[in-house]
Amino acid sequence: FPSFTLAVDTSGSMYYFIYEVQDVISTLISRLQAYTADATRKYTLIPFNDPSVGPLYATCSPSQFLNYVYSLYTSDGGDCPEYAMTGLLDALKVTPFGSLVVLVTDGSAKDSNNTDTVNQIFSLIESLKVKVSDLLNFFLKIPVNSTTRLFSENYSAYYNTSVSFYVPSNLTTLIISQSGSYPSLTLYNPLGARADFTTFLSEFWGSVGYLDYPRSGYWSFESNAYSSYSIRIEGYKDFCSRCSSNANCKKDVLDYTCVCKDGFSGDGYSCYDINECYYWPSPCGYYAYCINTYGSYNCVCSSGFISENNTCIDIDECSSPELNNCGQNAACENYNGSYYCYCPTGFFGDGYRCEVDECTKDVCGFGRECIKYYGYHTCSDPCFNYTTLNEPTRSTSYRDYYYYDYYYWYYGRSDYYLNGWYRFTGSGGSSLADFCPSQGSCYTRYPMWLQGAHPEPADGIVNGTVCTSYYDTCCMWTSSVKIKACPGGFNVYKFGYPPQYYSGYCTDPATVPDSCSCAADEECRKVGGRYSCYCKNDSGIAVLSDIRPVLSCGAQEMKASFQKCDLKKFNLNTKNIHLNDRYCIGFNDYNTTNIISVVSVLKNGVCGNEMVNNGTHVIFKNNIFLSLDTNSSLGGEDILSIRYSCVYPLDLELALETALKPFTDSAVVNVTGTGQLQVTMALYKDSSYTSPYEGSQVLLTAATNLFIGIILKVGDASQYAVQITNCYASPSINSTTRYDIIKNSCPNREDGTINVLENGVSPQGKFYFQVFKFVGDHNYVYLHCQVHLCRGSCVSACTRQKLGDGPSDNAQDLTFGIVSQATGIRM
Repeated sequence: FPSFTLAVDTSGSMYYFIYEVQDVISTLISRLQAYTADATRKYTLIPFNDPSVGPLYATCSPSQFLNYVYSLYTSDGGDCPEYAMTGLLDALKVTPFGSLVVLVTDGSAKDSNNTDTVNQIFSLIESLKVKVSDLLNFFLKIPVNSTTRLFSENYSAYYNTSVSFYVPSNLTTLIISQSGSYPSLTLYNPLGARADFTTFLSEFWGSVGYLDYPRSGYWSFESNAYSSYSIRIEGYKDFCSRCSSNANCKKDVLDYTCVCKDGFSGDGYSCYDINECYYWPSPCGYYAYCINTYGSYNCVCSSGFISENNTCIDIDECSSPELNNCGQNAACENYNGSYYCYCPTGFFGDGYRCEVDECTKDVCGFGRECIKYYGYHTCSDPCFNYTTLNEPTRSTSYRDYYYYDYYYWYYGRSDYYLNGWYRFTGSGGSSLADFCPSQGSCYTRYPMWLQGAHPEPADGIVNGTVCTSYYDTCCMWTSSVKIKACPGGFNVYKFGYPPQYYSGYCTDPATVPDSCSCAADEECRKVGGRYSCYCKNDSGIAVLSDIRPVLSCGAQEMKASFQKCDLKKFNLNTKNIHLNDRYCIGFNDYNTTNIISVVSVLKNGVCGNEMVNNGTHVIFKNNIFLSLDTNSSLGGEDILSIRYSCVYPLDLELALETALKPFTDSAVVNVTGTGQLQVTMALYKDSSYTSPYEGSQVLLTAATNLFIGIILKVGDASQYAVQITNCYASPSINSTTRYDIIKNSCPNREDGTINVLENGVSPQGKFYFQVFKFVGDHNYVYLHCQVHLCRGSCVSACTRQKLGDGPSDNAQDLTFGIVSQATGIRM
């Protein structure tokens, strides 16, 4: 055949057969190629649906054609019959002379009564001399080599015939197909009796029928027609013998299929056991466990259940003493699948053994705790039997203002395992706090405090409630506590498990006996069970305008502190002191009672800071605002403002000192009594500047490179640049002999080993050089450096500098010594 054309039905009803179509066509193409391996053949594919037809695919490549075939998918349609004649006609229109045309469908043609279409089909078949074959879906399902042709004949004209054919003994079904102008056919078995067969497809072009379990021997038929026709009879044998022993052979018209039995899975030829117990939910339900068996499974009721009508129901173990292990005098409570034994009120035990609990009858007397054991009991006074907790960080005044939120989450105190009687001692406080602590205090994530007042000694042992605070909620969770006020003026507490793991009990620092640590303008008094410092009435300030803070200008922050008694004398609010930014408020200094401080870090804009740079100094400014205490006076507006500032110079001098000290040195520079900045100079091992030399000595060779780094440490270092203005080496601290390394921010051009890596561009400076250039015969060499702080970048144009320019007048030297040894240089 010079050409192969395929017209295939792609309607929805072909869904289960399209894959078989693809495999059959693949086999057919392989056979065509085997017959004429060197021939070039045209391959055409035209899918048809209901009612659409196309698109058409044509190629000379068999592999490309099969790609088209394997890309087919089914959709729409769904009813029978289909537009098979229209699809066949379109296929014939593009088919060359003498070609093979195959039509594949699963039903009859609904357009078979279209006379014009049918006439065109017959005309094209006659003129093109093509061979048209029809494949029905049930033929696709018949396994290869499962049929035997028993008879086949084409009749070209009116013909009456009587023919015999032989049927062997191993056949299961006869398949009788007729084509042409409705021939009549009568079938006779070997005994000569008429054998009626079932016709399951009858169209204008022919019919197909079948006869099950034919008798072996010579059969015959009689047929006649008014025009050309053909008759074919094939014998089919099933393949049930190939089915697995765990499969059933099921018949479907002409097809026999191997299907795995229930409890097995596979393709029917090989079936394996399904583990029904593997899948969830279990087929046995919630109250039984599954045991897999070969081809099935068994359900066994879980402990506490019994099977009844294939259902597991709960056993009421409490309904009879024989069904439970509860002890005498115990109570039993039934649960679904289980039960619980417990000792009722007045008895002690675990439910499996219960005895009379003497502790329920107040046998120990007032203020003593009864402790019950099996067989006996004891009486104990918790004022003499407790564990001491002496931890100053339990104090409500202990607080980390910056890191508690992260740090306490992982490392804060947890009192989760405290169980028994406890007493608080030490500087943190002797009593549980009876007020809500601030978040982040007491060195714990969730502070706990006593809700309500402490008892008096005459109250004995009382029950109390502990609150656990969480951020702005003072009593997020509650738990129980027992408390007793002891004769010595202290309290003891019996704790249980708190509701949260990272929670801790907080103490009131005002309950520390005789430890007020008051300032000179205060006196210690005990009020309401608490010791506290109270202001004396002899404050030396006469008028409000004389109030001044003590100003501390640090390298990271500036801090203004007030005497609390000075503020209280004029009824000023000690809790609402604030800066330009109202959220930056005052606080009590830790371990002090009379100092209220307000702090801001050295950053422009933080807390309302103002920063001014005049070229030689940087100045940070802010304002402090104070208001009346509204608890005793109307108002509350700010009535006093104080402007303050800290001044820091931009020219600093520092050095690494002696060889007998570690090779990292920090210089704290006093700035005209107003502020301090900190700069660190260190000696590093290599150009990565990550590993400074440590220890008091280090051995170096004469050719060793010395890597020097200078770093500024200040609150907002990013706004400054460190400029190394001058560095030189000398054989002693005060020697007039010197070897210049850096002069006017530029390296000594006569020494090619000096390299400046970073200078005047960031908060750090870096340079390195070789030792041998200036060591000579000296035992010690000292290094001196002078730095300048500038706003932004201050890179020097070294080409315009002169080596002879002198240092600034305010230079001060620190020293860094290098000790020379016989085999090298020791630092």
